[in-house]
Amino acid sequence: MGDLPPRVQERLEQLSRKLESELPTRIEEIRELFGSARAGKGPALRELRNRIHQLAGTAATFGLDSVTIDARAAEKHISHDLESGTERMSEFTVSSVETFVEKYGGGTDTTHATGPGPRERVIMALAEAGNPLSEMEDQLGVFGYAVRYTTTLQDVGECVENGTNGDGCTNVVVFADLSFFAGKPERLKELKDLRERFPERIHLVLVAENHDFETRLKSVRYGADAFFQSPVELAQLVDKFEDMLSEQMSEPYHILVIDDDPEQVSSTALVLQEAGMITSVVSDPEYLFEIMVEYKPELILMDMYMPKCSGMELASIIRQNDSFVSIPIVFYSVERDQDKQLEAIRCGGDDFLTKPIDPEHLVTSVRIRAARTRAMRFFMERDSLTGLLNHTNIKTRLNSEIDRARRIGTQLAFVMIDIDHFKGVNDTHGHLTGDRVLRSLARLLQERLRRTDLIGRYGGEEFAVVLFNTNADRAVTVMNEVRERFSRIRQNSGTAEFSVTLSAGIAVYPDYASAAELNEAADTALYDAKNRGRNRVILAGT
Repeated sequence: MGDLPPRVQERLEQLSRKLESELPTRIEEIRELFGSARAGKGPALRELRNRIHQLAGTAATFGLDSVTIDARAAEKHISHDLESGTERMSEFTVSSVETFVEKYGGGTDTTHATGPGPRERVIMALAEAGNPLSEMEDQLGVFGYAVRYTTTLQDVGECVENGTNGDGCTNVVVFADLSFFAGKPERLKELKDLRERFPERIHLVLVAENHDFETRLKSVRYGADAFFQSPVELAQLVDKFEDMLSEQMSEPYHILVIDDDPEQVSSTALVLQEAGMITSVVSDPEYLFEIMVEYKPELILMDMYMPKCSGMELASIIRQNDSFVSIPIVFYSVERDQDKQLEAIRCGGDDFLTKPIDPEHLVTSVRIRAARTRAMRFFMERDSLTGLLNHTNIKTRLNSEIDRARRIGTQLAFVMIDIDHFKGVNDTHGHLTGDRVLRSLARLLQERLRRTDLIGRYGGEEFAVVLFNTNADRAVTVMNEVRERFSRIRQNSGTAEFSVTLSAGIAVYPDYASAAELNEAADTALYDAKNRGRNRVILAGT
């Protein structure tokens, strides 16, 4: 990847570090599936193969070569067992997977680890005297931000390069009063040099007492990504920090390549991977839906001609399933007959790319369509205020997660959350303040819970959470920590400061075997928590 543009290389390096930090959690999930498969729960073996396949592809994308080699070895053994018709693992498979999980998992319990560490969420406060962040430091800690104080930009560069623990800070937000740079061109030059050295990894937020045009113009000329008038409200800062860092570290696009030609697949996958995308590969259409259900690709890149069926037939099969109707299908073939190309599009394709194609053209075409898919999914699935899953989609995803838990023989916890006395917040402080309270809980849940957990706004001041592979005791522990952290947030209406609490009810599968039963049990437990005095977490049946 040495010939890639510097910004692309930088992006891949960031995502590689992110994958390394998440690797123990992914390995722990594979370990759980491995245990279910060894216990003779047949569907778990297929899911184990799919999970290891995805990790192998992701690791290959971001240069973790040893992970890729070992994952592919384990996947090969599992595939051999599945193709032989058995639903149990051979001794070779057991040995291969055991070696893999022990080598990269280290046996560490990473379930619901305490959110992102300072490598990804560092605020460097520049000041020669007091800094307004000092009064907010404990509050920012609730949302997973680490504040570092310094008087020099040199410390910013060292943080990005080496980190506080020697492993580098993925992203840094530099927070300073505008006066820190005013009349000091040498500081502005040093900052400019740092941002050129670490492109897209250093963000600048400036504050000033004045917010007139002249002051704002200065902030722009100093290179600020955001400007606030002091004193700054915590909610505004957290929203801006989240926007900056979530945009920077957004997930790469996931592309599914369907082709039976290994050399063509390798070539196509390499081009997409070097552009920062994740690729999964299907060479046998029989396994297509397993991969699509599990990994939800944002685009399918498909050959026109394969041994078992044609690309047009496969596109028609995909379009028969309403769950996949919005995923774009791009045919990628040597076929130049325009009538056949149009026929392929009539069968469900969205575009037709003719081989050979310039790699840059391929990447651009795929990225544009994948971005459109992601945007459509977001607006269709998400609540506009909080960015969480909306009511319909959290219920739909709960059903899917129950099916998955049933297949592999594991537990999941469903949580209903309600903000205590929320009507009083709206009545006393106004609906805009109420909206900020809702967003603060949404931010906290996103920061505290795992990337694989599902979080939704159920309606009004109610939220719902699905914790996969989580037992009752762990669910209660996690939600009590969320409850305690939320109560520590100092909410601000502009004229008054106050705090808010929450109540939660938890129900666990398979104690409650369906989505309806889980929903009813968690809702009953929530009302029980309210009746017992609020600001508490209750497990259904206790």
